[in-house]
Amino acid sequence: MKRIFTYLLCTLLALSCAKQVESPQPQPEDENGLAFAALSVINMREKPDYAAELGTQALMGTPVKVHYRENGYWINIETPDGYKAWVNEMAIVPTDQETLDAWKAAKRVVVTNYYTFFLDAPKPDANHVSDGVWGDIAEYVGTTGKYTEVKLPDGKKAFVPTADVMDLREWVDSRSAVIPADAPEAQVEQARARILETARTFVGVPYLWAGTSIKGVDCSGFAKSVYFLNGYMLLRNASQQYKTGEPIDVSEGLDNLQPADLVFFGREATEDKPEKITHVAIYMGDGKIIHSSQVVRINSLIEGQPDYYSRKVIRACRIIGNQDCGKGVVSITNSNVYF
Repeated sequence: MKRIFTYLLCTLLALSCAKQVESPQPQPEDENGLAFAALSVINMREKPDYAAELGTQALMGTPVKVHYRENGYWINIETPDGYKAWVNEMAIVPTDQETLDAWKAAKRVVVTNYYTFFLDAPKPDANHVSDGVWGDIAEYVGTTGKYTEVKLPDGKKAFVPTADVMDLREWVDSRSAVIPADAPEAQVEQARARILETARTFVGVPYLWAGTSIKGVDCSGFAKSVYFLNGYMLLRNASQQYKTGEPIDVSEGLDNLQPADLVFFGREATEDKPEKITHVAIYMGDGKIIHSSQVVRINSLIEGQPDYYSRKVIRACRIIGNQDCGKGVVSITNSNVYF
């Protein structure tokens, strides 16, 4: 019996060792450690597994850092806002610094329609090469009739309706919501209006945990997407965003808020527990907010209104005019990510 037990134990140990050999630890990627998001929206997961929680998303053309590869299939990447998560190998295209610099200097286009398709020929019935969403970026090749020829991050040539894209530099320069801190009030009001105009176009878009695109957004992904489409780069999560920009005092109510400010909800600090930020919305004025909660929708913070949202605002910050000055808000132009 003892011999049988010893034999079984040795067999189990051998199998265990074999299993460990089949599942190697994550290995560093090549020394360049750079890539582009290759799909219209890439899904980044908290663990290298399709069943793992979605952490965030990145749009086509976003430059990312590459850290580790696991099992030859999953790759750990980092977005420009510092979020690290896992993608499958088809979600990105490896690159190097020289190619990235050339891409930054090249003429590119950005998708300006909610949704479009990249086609294999300049005609409406052509085969699809890829879908495209608002904010995707591709390299410009030329214009053919009503279509613009582009090179996608994976090197494929494709055609997209010219009406659905805009020159990236011209698009960034046209973001009138990005204004100096000392801008005149008329310019500030215009900037606020542009933010709210973009936010309203998301109404009805479904809530998606970790979503940051027109396909689906969570609360902070909604705020991040709205501001990105107006020339700002925000941090990923509500718990980060409330620490950025200019803090606004909401201890006595909503009077200090202006349209386009971010307002935050969560648990107020007590003697036993610290404050915890769990939700963010964009303030619209007159006590109304727009946010992603089950779906992107508009609610009132005023009790008695039919669309009353009962949670209390515990923090707020102002993004407009507070970019590029060490407050955690960066303009696309000065981010060094795209130019």
